[in-house]
Amino acid sequence: MKKTQVHKIKIKDIELEYSVTYRKVKYIRYELRKGKLFLILPKSNKDNIEEVIHKKDNWIYGKIMEYNKEKEILSDKTKDLNLIQRSLPELKSLVNVYIEKYEKILNVKVNRLQFRDTVYKWGSCSTLRNVTLSKNLRFLPDRLVEYIVYHELTHIIVLAHDDKFFEIIKREFPNYILCDEKLNEYNFLIENTF
Repeated sequence: MKKTQVHKIKIKDIELEYSVTYRKVKYIRYELRKGKLFLILPKSNKDNIEEVIHKKDNWIYGKIMEYNKEKEILSDKTKDLNLIQRSLPELKSLVNVYIEKYEKILNVKVNRLQFRDTVYKWGSCSTLRNVTLSKNLRFLPDRLVEYIVYHELTHIIVLAHDDKFFEIIKREFPNYILCDEKLNEYNFLIENTF
């Protein structure tokens, strides 16, 4: 596997790490993750990379400032938070308990359950009722694992995050907004621990 080369560029008063990938895409994509810029360019692009980046200086700078502010807030919120230490088999066992529980309550049936190493999602549910969960759920408290399972099984009924979806979510998790905030905190903690 080809290793991505990391470069640095100065934007206003910050030095930013960035990497460049050439793909079969039509337009240039700028992605910011964990305070780093990932530039995705069409394979045919011959533009000067630094000029491409500087075209979006203000947007990039604003996003980095937002990220740094959010990082500071989350650092403070998570200072007393600890990750749960649970093995993958223990997670699978816990998830199966919640799946059995919520299949009955929601009158749904999961077609296939799988666990993956995911970076940005806790879970997903396909139109075929296939549920994919992040292996990182093993670091979450039981109640948040339960919330994710319920959330994904609710997608068997309603695929979109619309009013009907949240009506169902509120039946079991009237405090779902607080759950989402906690998930954000745990995600930050996981990202900064591993």
